[in-house]
Amino acid sequence: MGSRWAGALLAVLALFTSMLVSAGPAQAAAPLPGGKANWVVSVGHMDLASKDNYRNWVRLGYYVFNTNGTVTTSYWNWNQRDQPKRVDAMTADCGGAVPTCAVRTVEGFAGDPTGGFQGTFGYTTDGRLTVTWNKDTAGKPLTDPLTEYWNLETGLASGGAARITSPTFYGAYGNDVEVPAPGVFSTYTANFGVGYGSNASLDRASRATMSQLINDPRYNAQPYKGAFVVTKASSSDPNTRTGIVGREGAGGTWSFGAASNPWRLCNGSPCTGWLQPNSSCSGTDKDRVRYIGEVGGGRRNTEEYWCQSLAQGQPCYKHNSHPRPMLQVIDDSGKFQGWVGVEAFTHVSTSTGLPDSSWVAGYWGIFDTVSAALQPKLPN
Repeated sequence: MGSRWAGALLAVLALFTSMLVSAGPAQAAAPLPGGKANWVVSVGHMDLASKDNYRNWVRLGYYVFNTNGTVTTSYWNWNQRDQPKRVDAMTADCGGAVPTCAVRTVEGFAGDPTGGFQGTFGYTTDGRLTVTWNKDTAGKPLTDPLTEYWNLETGLASGGAARITSPTFYGAYGNDVEVPAPGVFSTYTANFGVGYGSNASLDRASRATMSQLINDPRYNAQPYKGAFVVTKASSSDPNTRTGIVGREGAGGTWSFGAASNPWRLCNGSPCTGWLQPNSSCSGTDKDRVRYIGEVGGGRRNTEEYWCQSLAQGQPCYKHNSHPRPMLQVIDDSGKFQGWVGVEAFTHVSTSTGLPDSSWVAGYWGIFDTVSAALQPKLPN
């Protein structure tokens, strides 16, 4: 009797062992980057382009890290060669001197994410975060895994947030940005990136409303600043200009609730509008028109701006505005801290309103615009 029970027990143990072996090794546990699970991230390829080579692309989305060493992303992405169009997202009826116009975003941003990956993450001996995408959203292995190497900053916003950046994302403003050599930031074509993480949820409930940005004293007196890495024309002369990669400031010294020139909340649409003086539009009696609106679910916002002078006496400019999909940065306490975003600017003909393949006239870039609690040391 005893031998029969012993034999049965050995058989069960053998079956259990074979199940463990067939399942494969478990993914090793890993500390979350900066202790943060949920991230908003922008990534792109900025090309030092010649007249025959404009292959810029930008990607904006979410990274979700798990303590078992796995990570997933869902994102929206746009490629210059696809010539993505501007589409109406809402109407900005803000009153006052702000023009009542359509607020436009880049096609696709109001819909579901257009792509995603599954992967794993870890750390190099010098503390960089490595993210390797090795599967598509359905779990099918990628032929060539994609690895990113991020600089990681922790303990931001009193410990409520962390940041990841590509090696040369921050630096002096100008038209001579160092583009990382292939393999320094990624094993594929991504060469610039920035992202912020916390443990706040990524759903719509965590998103600050436009009304809060205008009226909440935590936000309306705060100047939001950051860096914008962009590929654009090196000259205004169409016969001589070629592409360069530049770095500019994002945001500025303005605040949403400035007493002398506040942003105005839209009527009927979740957006806000502003006439920005003393900008690069100056030199005429016109200002820069800026709009920010809420789009879709999750942390999504969209920004659009253009110079009034380009409208040539019409209330709205319908051609080469600057459309900027954005995701809100929210810290562990649920406080809004700014945005990460992308610009996907396709040049269109002012006669037809359609893309005209003027590659060098585009603006393709990634940026952050964040509160003082998150700002690195930036040029004045």
